Amino acid sequence: MAKFKKYTYLILLLIIASSCIETFEFKTASFDANLVVRAIITNELKQHTVELSRTIPIDSTKLDPERNAIVSITNDAGEMYNFQETQDGIYTSNVDFAILPNIAYTLNIETQDGNTYNSTPETLPKTSTIQDLEVSVQENDIDQIKEVVIKANSNTSGNEGQYYRYAYEETFKVKTAVWSPKKLVILSNTPPYSFELVDKDPNIDGIGFCYGTLNSKNILLTETLTLAQDQIIGFPIRKIPIDNYIVGIRYSILVKQYVINQNTYDFYTLLNTFSNPDNIFSQTQVGNIPSNISSTTNPTEDKVIGFFEVSSIATERIFFNRNEIADTFTGFNNYVSLADCTERPNPFITGPFGNSPLLDLLLNGWIYQSPPDTPIIPPERPYALTVKPCGDCTHIGAPIPPSFWVE
Repeated sequence: MAKFKKYTYLILLLIIASSCIETFEFKTASFDANLVVRAIITNELKQHTVELSRTIPIDSTKLDPERNAIVSITNDAGEMYNFQETQDGIYTSNVDFAILPNIAYTLNIETQDGNTYNSTPETLPKTSTIQDLEVSVQENDIDQIKEVVIKANSNTSGNEGQYYRYAYEETFKVKTAVWSPKKLVILSNTPPYSFELVDKDPNIDGIGFCYGTLNSKNILLTETLTLAQDQIIGFPIRKIPIDNYIVGIRYSILVKQYVINQNTYDFYTLLNTFSNPDNIFSQTQVGNIPSNISSTTNPTEDKVIGFFEVSSIATERIFFNRNEIADTFTGFNNYVSLADCTERPNPFITGPFGNSPLLDLLLNGWIYQSPPDTPIIPPERPYALTVKPCGDCTHIGAPIPPSFWVE
């Protein structure tokens, strides 16, 4: 009995204590809205871009672009390239230009509040070419799964060692799970409801395939100063599990190789340590990463996050099919499983209360698939539907192949 009373008192004590706890409202600590700069200028002849934004609080997810700034790049040859804001916070050069060797370039920014920023003068590093891209299937040592591994080999024009940064853009072909060459068009969404079945236009709707594109997210760095010669051999660019749908039919990767200087290399090394790899220039950034851009208005208090990168670039693209890395076109998990596409309702055009069950489904993620699976097609329910991801892969990518695509 004494033990029972002891436990009763303990429970009452916990109840009283919990009733005295007040809800704590989390408040974001004050922060400085520092200028964030993303500027990569290369020896490509094109319109270059500079992206400007402000740091955001830790509890915010929306990017804060820096609008209405004056942006230019000058060099010690007396040339100036002006940039115009083409999207919020994105500034594009008015003309095509390419960075030339042995000339120093400086980034100049004036924000809408009148503060000015300049970069240190930066020159073009030596050029380097991508010799080839290797594709192999290897077993991952950590979880023992097979992966498609893409590696880069390159040569440079010098022998003194260089710093390299890599990025890539991958494009892949997927097949719609339950494709139909026809689509249902809504002619009237009010009584009397009217619909029309029409042929899909191959030039607009495609023929059942889609082409997705993804950009690299991680920072890929290497150097050759510690090597006997300035040559990249077998640097891993991309690893893809062999059961991933992006290598299920046909795949292409465009690899971009940037030759950078040591300061740029050090900046990306620190950024790779501290930042979120999902989008390194749109998240809250730590303020202690050195930058080559500084405020001329208030250099001690007004910090800049980002870097003015001047680099030489080389690119290489390859394609490969599924049967070049695996025996058949099976053995991968499609973007949507056929098991998730078995439901095929054929709703009434007009319901008992004057509504249209067919219209409701069409407006809520269903599309036409085929006539109903019955010997006799009922006139009041002539269309069988499927959920949109099963019959339309455009959430993965465009239904028309990009201009560079070859089969």
